[in-house]
Amino acid sequence: MGEATLRPVSGGVVGDPLGEFEVGYVGLDDIEHRMPLTDAWSVRFERCYPARRFPQYKGQKHFPVRWWTETMGHHVGYEPWLERDHLMLLDFDPAVVAVAS
Repeated sequence: MGEATLRPVSGGVVGDPLGEFEVGYVGLDDIEHRMPLTDAWSVRFERCYPARRFPQYKGQKHFPVRWWTETMGHHVGYEPWLERDHLMLLDFDPAVVAVAS
């Protein structure tokens, strides 16, 4: 077995890092926001766009679907069955107040 190598992927961060850990997201205003992780506690990520699309095409081996959450009052997307199971458990947990895709 060969050595694992790192390769660049498309996308990435624009601008200088803010220090240590940072969070990046695209809000409903279609603007990319970046901030230190310590400041992200007040961001309502459930009101942001999903981190990625849920593509559908003929012959795919997984099924992207949306689960109606009683917690959120709208659909939340998921792809593999394991995500569905976790989403269902979160939706039935009374301590959970929001779920993000």
